[in-house]
Amino acid sequence: MKISKRERTQKEIIEAAKEVIHKKGHESITVRNLAEVTGYSYTNLYYYFKDLNALLWALRLDMIEDMITDLTSVSNIKDNPIDEILSAFFGYIDYFFKHPNIFRFFYFYPFVQPDGDDSYQKLEQRFHGIWQTSFSRLITEDIIKIEDIEVVAKTIIYTLQGMIMLSFSSNGTTKKEEIKNELKKLVNYLFKKTNKIFSGGRGCNGRLYRNYF
Repeated sequence: MKISKRERTQKEIIEAAKEVIHKKGHESITVRNLAEVTGYSYTNLYYYFKDLNALLWALRLDMIEDMITDLTSVSNIKDNPIDEILSAFFGYIDYFFKHPNIFRFFYFYPFVQPDGDDSYQKLEQRFHGIWQTSFSRLITEDIIKIEDIEVVAKTIIYTLQGMIMLSFSSNGTTKKEEIKNELKKLVNYLFKKTNKIFSGGRGCNGRLYRNYF
């Protein structure tokens, strides 16, 4: 599909901003810095993006696309569905430890979603698919009840995010393999004890994997 000159230039600016984040972090993204690295004047930058928030929103979506591509490039299929889920989450951990500035950008920058823009929600749905099959197998293989899956999934997700965030904090010392080991213990515990520690629940409503980026 042929893209317009405007779209091509927007992509060039986004790629330049992406490099800045990878190397220096999102705090270094300013209109001045982007003008320097892209060669475009302030006026040109504002022609292609309404303001810095609009640029960073578009950048966020582009980087989520990169992440989805990376995580789906490797198969996580295992004989055991629990191992399959662990493999997928380990890939998630590996990605952010390889790109810590992306994690900080996703979680520490105060994004403003443009009115009427549903691109993020569509990306979320695609991202959820990485885990959807594995969680579905847990139900079909009678490892977990459908009414418990939401609270179990959220427990895993929020714990994982918290461990990564602590590791990337100014005083963080937790290593990647330590996080994987802790996650493995949590997952194995939850799926062995699900029927004892959870009861009832709201069921599977398609919102199991919120707030991943």
